[in-house]
Amino acid sequence: MRRSIRRFVAVAASGATAALGLSVAAAVAQAATDIKVGVVAINSTGALQYAIDSGIFRKNGINVTEVVVFPAPPPGIAAVASGAVQFTYTPTIPAVNAYENAGVDLRIVAPADGYSRSVLVAAKTDPKIAAQLDDTGVCASPSKGINRWRDLEELTVAVPARGAQAEVTIVAAVKNDGGDPKTIKWTTLPPGQAVDAVKSGRIDAGFTVEPFVTECEKQGLKTVGRPGVEFFDTETAIGVWVTTAPYAKANPKVVTGFQKSMFEVHQYAMKSKANMNRVLRASTKITEVSPAVALAANPPTYPLYVTRVDVTRPAQKMLDLGFLSKKADVAGLLQKQYRPRR
Repeated sequence: MRRSIRRFVAVAASGATAALGLSVAAAVAQAATDIKVGVVAINSTGALQYAIDSGIFRKNGINVTEVVVFPAPPPGIAAVASGAVQFTYTPTIPAVNAYENAGVDLRIVAPADGYSRSVLVAAKTDPKIAAQLDDTGVCASPSKGINRWRDLEELTVAVPARGAQAEVTIVAAVKNDGGDPKTIKWTTLPPGQAVDAVKSGRIDAGFTVEPFVTECEKQGLKTVGRPGVEFFDTETAIGVWVTTAPYAKANPKVVTGFQKSMFEVHQYAMKSKANMNRVLRASTKITEVSPAVALAANPPTYPLYVTRVDVTRPAQKMLDLGFLSKKADVAGLLQKQYRPRR
């Protein structure tokens, strides 16, 4: 079924038994709790879809009845705060922003995507490695003369949402390159629409994330740089799954089931290329791109946990850049992570 941004879509958890070699039928029967989950249309949320399709969620006592596709993480956070969805995808930066600046009582329950720390270190000095690692980029026309971060001064740049990961990471990159990010004219567009807007000349540059970084270059445009690699250094979990503190307190078994499900699918995806390709194919139900486009893009990295460093580092940088007015309360934001018993 095709779907558009912001449309509520029913998703039935199937009884497929391919994932992790587990037989759902052999699992201990238990009543599944219905939940709705918010996502954005990017490759890495294929892990969620795969957990639905394979029966991993069902095995862990969860029935995902709806997947809600948002144009950017902040609307998803607003939806989880209102109870319209029970969990939602967001990078750590919007989570910190909502928690500290908007007073949304969030809890980060599990990782959604991120980086390999050793590869991230290498990517800092090798653009080829950065291009293979980072699933974010800034798309621009080759005719615009945008060759480095400070060239974005005084230009119109699209981001999915103001004050979220795209803007924060681009601001940091421009500032580190000696430019003045205060002169940038910001506008908001989802990554897929940003590519079209750059090609038509309506904007000068736009933030993209896979599979749209690859799509930008297929359209004859250029990727100016990789803002994720520019911004992050020791963090491994960049995207995360969040719920609210009241929901987590009232539904501890559901939270644990969600955490366990994402742990299992992340572990599965990172085990082999074949497994990763299965997860990427599942992402097309969310991104609505072809499997060929999904498989051509940089594959996600799926961490197993969110650590304090994953939250404290971006929060400190946000404070330094003026996106926060005080030090973030990371201890309150970060939920205890799932770790399997040995």
